Amino acid sequence: MNVCVKKILLPVLALCVSGLVGCTPAADRQTGGDTEEREEIVLWTYYETEMQKASMDELVLGFNQSQEEYHLTWEYHGPVTEFKKRLAIAITQNQLPDMVILDNPDMPYYIGLDKLEDITEDVEKLEDLDQYFPGAMESVTSEGRYYGLPFCCNNVALIYNKDILEKEGVDVPQTWEELQTAARELSSPGRYGFAMSAINGEQGVFQFGAFMLSAGDSLEQAGGEGTLNAFRFIRDMTEHGWMSMDCVNWSQNDVARTFINGECAMMENGPWVFPMLEESGIHYGVAAFPTGARHKGLLGGEDIAVLKGKNVRGSVAFLEYYSQVPAMLNANLMANSLPPRQDVAELSLKVNPRYRVILSQMENCISRTGCGNWAELSAVISDAEYRVITGESTPQEACREINMIRKEAAGK
Repeated sequence: MNVCVKKILLPVLALCVSGLVGCTPAADRQTGGDTEEREEIVLWTYYETEMQKASMDELVLGFNQSQEEYHLTWEYHGPVTEFKKRLAIAITQNQLPDMVILDNPDMPYYIGLDKLEDITEDVEKLEDLDQYFPGAMESVTSEGRYYGLPFCCNNVALIYNKDILEKEGVDVPQTWEELQTAARELSSPGRYGFAMSAINGEQGVFQFGAFMLSAGDSLEQAGGEGTLNAFRFIRDMTEHGWMSMDCVNWSQNDVARTFINGECAMMENGPWVFPMLEESGIHYGVAAFPTGARHKGLLGGEDIAVLKGKNVRGSVAFLEYYSQVPAMLNANLMANSLPPRQDVAELSLKVNPRYRVILSQMENCISRTGCGNWAELSAVISDAEYRVITGESTPQEACREINMIRKEAAGK
């Protein structure tokens, strides 16, 4: 390990291991010195776990101590669904913060409302822009203009119970065919071979999207042959009893709890569940998501957006601070997330090697924001997924509806 890496990683690792980070009350940790002469700036987020909150405390404190012109505070406004409602009310009442952390597929919606500031010239001045994952940078752009910066990244992988697979003599599947075979062999009374979230909304679509893209369809081709094959695959899994039909009611965290309880042997999930798995003590492994026709998946994660007409200079100052390697590395290590820069993500593996598979899949992940009608498309895919799994529609009927909605939306 070179000297530069040591200087960054050793203090971070010491903080994480010692448990000192996040112990100071939030009100004190966000101050960072005299605030009377500073301009106030506010950041809203839906980060809700203890480690996410601690990471925000530490990040804000670091920024406030790094300069004397601005004083930043952050506010939690409920989980993501409630957060969107709160933000909608704030837009109506014109009581917006200066910055907001958004689920990256939501960026086009707020850009379309003309509520986000164009900060292209400021972003283009940042160093090492080429280190950001292309899909992540695409999520903050529209027509070649920047409206924020990527905050963190993720994608889904196959997470499996090592003890169960070893006991049953089942190899970790690498293809859909192998996944189906493994799910069959691992299913037994009280235990499904495989689990995924198919809940209504973006979570369920995010997980189905990995199947659809792996099968060969792009987002613009949703409803095509690849989508049909993906629907057939998950329908077969539920019809044979290798995957629970209850997945239409399970969030990604619900799936993780099912896995921890031994009620499924393998699951599709992302790095946000790693802390739950570690705390449970379950002996788990992480493998690349099984392929259909190709290696391809959806990019997940959050972006920081700057609100139009607010304190843009202060917001840009914070983005400049966050784009620096130490700040980004520390924040993501504490929050158990993957940094949006390739170089910083590779550094994070020194502390969090379990992210290696997630990082290795980043080059094959695409941003949902590249699909201009994603909001409409996501809603119809979600509904179609529910109806296919519950048997209310055939895969063919579901694809016909998706094609119809997609073409209508594209023609607007």
